[in-house]
Amino acid sequence: MKVLITGSKGQLGRTLIQLRPPGIKIFPMDRSNFDLSDISSCRETIRKIKPDWIINCGAFTNVDLAEKKKELVMKVNCLAPLAFAEEIKRLGGKFLQISTDYVFDGLSRNKPYSTSDERSPISVYGESKAQAEIDIEKTLGNTNKGIILRTSWLFGPVGKNFLITILNLNLKQKRIKVVYDQIGCLTSTFSLAEVCWIIVTLKNHSKIFDANKSGILHWHDHGQTSWYEIAKEINNIGKEIGLINQKSEIIPIKTSEYKSLARRPLYSVLDSSSTKEILNYSGEHWNSTLKKIMQKIPQK
Repeated sequence: MKVLITGSKGQLGRTLIQLRPPGIKIFPMDRSNFDLSDISSCRETIRKIKPDWIINCGAFTNVDLAEKKKELVMKVNCLAPLAFAEEIKRLGGKFLQISTDYVFDGLSRNKPYSTSDERSPISVYGESKAQAEIDIEKTLGNTNKGIILRTSWLFGPVGKNFLITILNLNLKQKRIKVVYDQIGCLTSTFSLAEVCWIIVTLKNHSKIFDANKSGILHWHDHGQTSWYEIAKEINNIGKEIGLINQKSEIIPIKTSEYKSLARRPLYSVLDSSSTKEILNYSGEHWNSTLKKIMQKIPQK
């Protein structure tokens, strides 16, 4: 089976390659050989490879910078996935689009979002990912070829993420301010990669569409929490396993005190219960996956 993976040098892309199942031939694509802003070139590559699957991990993910670069963001996060869907429809194969909790506003919410809840993005990044979902549904609707996998608060042992940021700040600052009123779910790149491969190797994909006609799934590790609680746990585990010598003080602040260009959901918990049932995969609590990830980070 031929699987084309975009964003192959990102934190999820690397993990997907690391956890590749037997019988899978991966075509890793990154900015050097697959520029998501060059749509025609991307189409040519897909037509040449004719993949059985495209897993789209590539995206413009700098949420604040996205507010200043909307045209580029829409091209990378929206027009490129649309082109992938069109090529899959023309050539055959299937398409797995990695999406985000940012397709929801999270402003007046106190229960997890289901896969069928209405999209309501409040940032350019969220708007681009929501539009990509809509375009994929329109292009591959009723074909069972396009699956959208929403996730949240992704972290791994490499790349740019909240975990690495907090560990680095411990080396520089005695006090770290972290928002406490944004509630969501942490997701390990390893658990998300495992879910991706279960989807790709699933023998009966109609199970997904029987549960949700749009082919949308949600995945995150168990338990909802806040950035503040995660930061405290990173410090505790970091001290325990020797990643940091001295824990910085974690100071809780409100979102309104944190200066940023983009608005962020205050509550963006995704309901992943149907995914667990469809894929027969339960996952672990975020405390457990966080410690496993941190144990893979080399000590400085």
